[in-house]
Amino acid sequence: MLNSHFLVFLGALLAGALLVLPLSAVGRRVRRADGDTARDFDFTGVVTVVAAWIALAIAGALRQDPETVKMLQAVVPWGAAVMLVGAAVDARGLPGYLRTAAILIAGVAVAQRGVSIETYKLPFSELQVSLGLAAPVITTLWLLVMSALFGRAATIPGVPAGVGAAAGVTFYIICSLKPDLTSPGGALFAALLAGVCMPQVPAAPRLSGGNATSGGYVIGFFVGIASITGALKNTAFLVSAVPLIVVGAPLFAAVCTYASDLRSGVRAIAQTTRRQHLHDILRQQGYTPRQVLRLILAGTVYLCALAILLVLLITVTFVVKLLLIVVAVLAGLALFYVLLRMMRRPGALDVTGGTHTVQLLGVRLDAVTMPRALAEAERFIRENRPHMIVTTDASGFMRAQDDPEFRQIVNQADLVTPDGAGVVLAARLLNVPLEARCAGCDMVTGLCGVAAKLGRSVYLLGAAPGVAEEAAEKLTQAAPGLQIAGCRDGYFQEHDEPGIIEEIRRTRPAVLFVALGIPRQEKWIRSHLQELGVPVCVGIGGSFDVISGRKKRAPVWMQRTGLEWLYRAAREPQRIPRLAALPRIVLLTFRELLRPPQRHQETNGEREGR
Repeated sequence: MLNSHFLVFLGALLAGALLVLPLSAVGRRVRRADGDTARDFDFTGVVTVVAAWIALAIAGALRQDPETVKMLQAVVPWGAAVMLVGAAVDARGLPGYLRTAAILIAGVAVAQRGVSIETYKLPFSELQVSLGLAAPVITTLWLLVMSALFGRAATIPGVPAGVGAAAGVTFYIICSLKPDLTSPGGALFAALLAGVCMPQVPAAPRLSGGNATSGGYVIGFFVGIASITGALKNTAFLVSAVPLIVVGAPLFAAVCTYASDLRSGVRAIAQTTRRQHLHDILRQQGYTPRQVLRLILAGTVYLCALAILLVLLITVTFVVKLLLIVVAVLAGLALFYVLLRMMRRPGALDVTGGTHTVQLLGVRLDAVTMPRALAEAERFIRENRPHMIVTTDASGFMRAQDDPEFRQIVNQADLVTPDGAGVVLAARLLNVPLEARCAGCDMVTGLCGVAAKLGRSVYLLGAAPGVAEEAAEKLTQAAPGLQIAGCRDGYFQEHDEPGIIEEIRRTRPAVLFVALGIPRQEKWIRSHLQELGVPVCVGIGGSFDVISGRKKRAPVWMQRTGLEWLYRAAREPQRIPRLAALPRIVLLTFRELLRPPQRHQETNGEREGR
């Protein structure tokens, strides 16, 4: 039985893939011909119907449960009818009630053919209720609801096919786990559904265009059929209806808009404002259609896993199941939000314009990329007057929460760059347009490159004896032409400071790197900024140790994935207590999410308290 189901799945998969190739080419030509105004077309319905017919022909050739196959073969033409009427509504602008009427007629027809909801299992119990004469009506309404939900989601290419494929796989797993609770045709049609939908997901943007939704209605119709034949109505709602309600139902879309307005205050809610779908809101915030698709499919997979778990726990008491659902939904929403905010949004940060300043947990932060930060530093050098740059990581942010003096220094600095995965995570969770971190080591090498380009020098102050000199040697190799104005370790007393300051003033560097640790380095710079007269003063923590080679930096892949802190903690266990800043900043971030966001933008060099 498993082999025959696999052959049906494979046949549907191959048939779908062979149909996708030429229809994708046609879709590309249609888009190219129309230019910016994409014509309404949707070939996903054609792929779904034809591939399903081929897969059922394979099932018939295998002589697998002939009565069930014959019943399902009678369903496909009605799916084709729904597709044709839907395509006419899309292409000709016909009234939408014609498509609704077609689905209702198809529902009544398939119910007469034996595809009908005869009984219903009450949630969280074993009790089966017979529907009697109401069965055809319930069946028709169920198919209408499923078709409408998938049709609404079809405005995001790939969502109906992706959710349909996930639903098919989940239905098949459940049929295999509980064959005594499902009908013979359930596993067969589930395998067919998964095979038909899978090849359409990657090709979805080329298979549909404009506002066409006919393919989504057909896939929803077939998902409804699969749930009926497998007696999986509860599961079908969980793995299909819920994620599609999120992206398509007007009620949920209105709630999303109200919630978005409430973030700006109760008065921001306007009853006359056009209610938007969730994916519309995400698109306005800079997310691409591909990113929205990935989020929806990730949510679907999560719900599929939950559905399978509930089936495995079918004998568990109602209270335990209810508690599991509540916990799973809350955890899923939190995970969805984190994934959403951690996604990089193309164009969210304009690297060519001025610096974008925000308040993050009461601390000022300039949402700049490394090129933009270096451009600002070059401007500071050309102005030839004292400026202070602060690089902030999670420990610095937490220090600013506990130390008012340090927080004031940061908020009054000329440039505050994000340094650390914790800062990036907090910023993205709070919807701050922050593309990436500006690592302290990269800032040092970048500033040396700027100084070398301008024919200016740098001064290295801090770290253990000999480290600054070793770092200076590495920096001159990395930035040819760089001049080193001087080096001095960080083991000095207060009575040594006048001599150090005088030496720095005499050598007149363009950049002063201070590696004394947070917050000592920032407080030292602020106390002597005007005396030093250096155009750019920046605290860089332990960067000299890394640049000199005395401490090894994390592999590139760990830097890119924000795991450099984990690497350093593993190599330097004494740093582990500092990791307490990471959970603290996450907790403060989620607390901040419950409040209206406090942001402000500053342009043309305007800064708080400057």
